Amino acid sequence: MSMRGVERVFQVPRQRLAIWLQEEAETLPDLETTLAEPAEEDALELDELWSFVQKKDNKRWIWIALLRSTPADCGLRHRRP
Repeated sequence: MSMRGVERVFQVPRQRLAIWLQEEAETLPDLETTLAEPAEEDALELDELWSFVQKKDNKRWIWIALLRSTPADCGLRHRRP
């Protein structure tokens, strides 16, 4: 759900939601402690795409990394060219 959707459901301003998210993020363990060791049969799938945002002068590149053995993304990166 988008932040705007959470705003509407819980009827809180976006600033309050951002504070909640920051507070929750600070309680999470370090990323290095949550990573699993790679298995030999793991296959990493990388994909890239680019698109326009509202007009042709506003291009965006997106890179996505997926581990085939899990339903979750491994990483996502976007930038302007």
